[in-house]
Amino acid sequence: MINLVINESRKLIFRRSFIVYLIIIFGLVALVGGINKYAYSLNSNEYFEQKAGDEGEPVKKTIKKGIPVFTYSEDGKPVTNLEEAVKISRSNLLAAQAKEKEDYPNEIAYAQKELDYYEAYLKKGVTPITTNNGGESAGSFFSSLGGILSIVNMLVVVVASMMVASEFSDGTIKLLLTRPHKRSQILLSKLIVCLLFAAFVTLFTMVAAGIVGAILFPVQSFMLPASTMLGTMSALKAGFVLAGTNYLLMVLYISVALMISAVFRSQALAVGIAMLMVFSSSIINTFLSLLIPKWEPLKWIVFNLLNINELGRGNSIPGDISLVAAGIGLLLYSILIYMLTVYLFKKRDVALT
Repeated sequence: MINLVINESRKLIFRRSFIVYLIIIFGLVALVGGINKYAYSLNSNEYFEQKAGDEGEPVKKTIKKGIPVFTYSEDGKPVTNLEEAVKISRSNLLAAQAKEKEDYPNEIAYAQKELDYYEAYLKKGVTPITTNNGGESAGSFFSSLGGILSIVNMLVVVVASMMVASEFSDGTIKLLLTRPHKRSQILLSKLIVCLLFAAFVTLFTMVAAGIVGAILFPVQSFMLPASTMLGTMSALKAGFVLAGTNYLLMVLYISVALMISAVFRSQALAVGIAMLMVFSSSIINTFLSLLIPKWEPLKWIVFNLLNINELGRGNSIPGDISLVAAGIGLLLYSILIYMLTVYLFKKRDVALT
């Protein structure tokens, strides 16, 4: 079994495409970082102020670049003092708590996270990076893993679909099946290599996001909170949590790609169906968000669980599923799909292909 894994690993690593995948990942992280930095440089630092008792037109004012803007007061004036931002956040939390929780289910949680975020920085005596004084911190960029996880997932799907389909297209499937290994062992070795590749590109993406973030954005401690959406969660922890949730997605995508390529022997079909899951989930979830409140069991449908990265980013998903529950659900789906793949792979007369 170990020899099978080593052999499959060699076949993957020694392909020219392996280096190309890494270049694509690093290049895209750098590109996204550069676009973000340029966008922040274009961010408007103008605001309108209406003087008390003045019924005329609001006066346009400009705040100097480099001065942090945490939020805006009720009269539209930018808040540049961290202590004042904490007071406003505390008032927002009290206002949210006074509302009916059923009508505003997420408002209290968001207000609490915002307050926790500003209080954490105030306690540390550090000024948070905002769009007006640097755009975002290196830690904040790291916590999003460069914003290219969909592309990374796509590369993993391509590799997973290639692992089986290439054996048919290259005519090596007969030779592979003549070895003293069960078909289930052969398929398992390919799954293990795919999972190892997914783990490797995830770590590579994290390193790339850390390097690019440190080069392009202001560097603060990665132990400071990443964003108001995550409350007191540090940028380092947020990056690892998002990497973990996305890895669970990769496991599911790998299972689907292996099944399609093993059953239909087509890499293009495997990539196409897996990509359909990646990019159509947002459209399907639009309808699920309307249906789940009416029929709660729908929250366990796989397309809803594909939103697990939103949980990693500090948001909620339809059905109020917890991060642990969504992770377990994805793993169960992945196991069921893989078991079906093994059954079909053992039953089909692939040696005659």
